[in-house]
Amino acid sequence: MNHSITCQCEHRFEVDIPEQVNLDLNEKAVEELCNGTFLTIVCPSCDTPLKPEFPLIIEWPSHNTYLQVLPEFDREAFYHGKVKTASNTEIVIGYPEAADRIMVLKEGLNPLIIEALKYYLLLKADETNPEAEASAWFAGRTENSLEFHIHGLKNEEVAVSRIPYAIYTKTEQEYQRNPDTEPFKSLRFGPYVSVQNLLRPELE
Repeated sequence: MNHSITCQCEHRFEVDIPEQVNLDLNEKAVEELCNGTFLTIVCPSCDTPLKPEFPLIIEWPSHNTYLQVLPEFDREAFYHGKVKTASNTEIVIGYPEAADRIMVLKEGLNPLIIEALKYYLLLKADETNPEAEASAWFAGRTENSLEFHIHGLKNEEVAVSRIPYAIYTKTEQEYQRNPDTEPFKSLRFGPYVSVQNLLRPELE
């Protein structure tokens, strides 16, 4: 679908943005999502890379995954039930969350457990710097650990946290035994699984 974009240089131009992508048919898109270049558009006037967000459906049938990606500016409206969501799809909000989810699924991990681990990391970050507006992102898996990047603790710095895989396994077992306890219960808001559901003021 054609969209009009205005660059910071005030040049306005038209771009064709797909409304749907199938990752089984477009393996390059998996790589682009994971490295942050997915749907990056270069302004033809000043060569500035732009990352506008538009609604998108991501299909990944081999991973039994169907994601409806909402733009970040639709977050408030979604929480208040003012955004139409597709049936039988999970919601992610913003392309960074979409990339995060694809990386998690690519590693064969449970997204809800990853979001729970993010919550624990952000609690620790809040103890370290209560004034910071920190965010946590999945960054990869090694044989024995999971890596997360914490943004916002210090200006222009990213904290790296590595969690032993055994903690992921333990957290998953806790969830299987008691799925209705916190933080697991509140990590899901309808079709949306995210640590944001515990941290955003909309749900207070």
